[in-house]
Amino acid sequence: MNLEQVLEQTARARPGYDLVSFKEAGLPVFVLRLRILVLERKEISPIEEAVLKAVQAGLAAPGSIFEFLGLPRAVLTPVLASLNTAELINYSRSATELDAKVTLSTKGRNALSEAATVRPQERVIPVCLDALTKKLLFISPEQLYRGRDMRDVGRFEVPIGTSKRPEVEDIPLQDFDKLLQRQGTSSESSGTLLAIRRIERRELQYLGCVMLFYRSQSQSSDVEVGFWREDGQAVEHELAFQAIGGPDLVGGRLLGASVGAPPELSAPVDAATETEDGTLAVAAVPTEGQSKVAAPAQASEVETMQTILCHEHPALLKKALTSATQRLVIISPWISHWVVDWPFVASLETLLRRGVEVHIGYGIANADGGGKKNAAREKPDVTDAAAKDLNDLAARFRNFHFVRVGNTHRKSLVCDDDFAVVTSFNWLSYKGDSRDKPRDERGIVLRKKHHVERLVAEELELLGKGYSGAVRNGPRASAR
Repeated sequence: MNLEQVLEQTARARPGYDLVSFKEAGLPVFVLRLRILVLERKEISPIEEAVLKAVQAGLAAPGSIFEFLGLPRAVLTPVLASLNTAELINYSRSATELDAKVTLSTKGRNALSEAATVRPQERVIPVCLDALTKKLLFISPEQLYRGRDMRDVGRFEVPIGTSKRPEVEDIPLQDFDKLLQRQGTSSESSGTLLAIRRIERRELQYLGCVMLFYRSQSQSSDVEVGFWREDGQAVEHELAFQAIGGPDLVGGRLLGASVGAPPELSAPVDAATETEDGTLAVAAVPTEGQSKVAAPAQASEVETMQTILCHEHPALLKKALTSATQRLVIISPWISHWVVDWPFVASLETLLRRGVEVHIGYGIANADGGGKKNAAREKPDVTDAAAKDLNDLAARFRNFHFVRVGNTHRKSLVCDDDFAVVTSFNWLSYKGDSRDKPRDERGIVLRKKHHVERLVAEELELLGKGYSGAVRNGPRASAR
């Protein structure tokens, strides 16, 4: 199941809560190297079995065994010594006898009947212990991400809070035999656990998941965090994460404290109606104590205008990259190679080869905001890798217009005459999976042709002239 399918399935999976943000993340898993003592079952060799059968038949003297089997003493002496060490035979000799006698032990008789024996042996094995649920995982460490891999792919590391590092007594033993059986091979028996001697190494790694942020519809400060793995919802992890105060550790309180609760996902803006001259009339939102006056609802509103939240933006960008037939316009102050990656560039080149007019505008002044230190103003408006790929396309295709506006905070997307998005979402620098606190982004999608055309005209004017002040020459959408 891909990310879009997960978000579609989980968007309304929690009654009374809205899905307001998400992160591609990793659940913490301790990979432990354990030194253990196991009782291993070992098949006895044919020569060992022959010696035991000879002793069982009544041949007590080593010399008689040698003669009966027709093997030299140099071959059989180490075999007898090994069987004695394994406690499968006993040596005994009286004071009047010159040679020792060999007899079968109880363990030897059992081994002969089963053609196998057991012996204790130390082994070092890797096991995966879930850091949140404290349970053993029947997975291979190769299925996990290391910390540096998480950073390379932009995944968020789910914290373990104040949980201490695991000790021997923290390892659940009830499933250990099952784990050993899974690790056993045809050439080497897995054995039965006798004891865990010590933990020789601990390493924190991560199991891929999607971390979901849900906010209560009735109380915006109530934020819950859920997890979705390849095998579905991870309920135990949600409960364990809640118990250690996990939502606060990943910014849930900040998300809950944001002004206003988000609307239902993909819900139409009920207070917006279209007037006869084509402008939008937006009804005022009633304050507490005022009665809510219902605006006249149009059946076409669901199709022509809707609000979208953070995680719904990437799908619209992908749709525009794959379906545009005439024009694509993107305004984004910042551009990063995390978004403008190889799949993005390949999709863009496909559009250009089909003759689609593509306009991308970017750029924001570093000195904006009165000179106060701010990480957002200190980062480049376009990273080197992204600039290289986009400039290369601009040099090869006349229908690609890559423009540095100079200073803009606009974030917009236009695909043909089909739809336009005005938003707070940075299209080309943010994938929708922030590695810091959750992002409460919000945008409006317009699908009426004349609104789309009006917006694209304004964006093309910005790309052609740059920003020179808050002056509007053409008609505007009015709120009445």
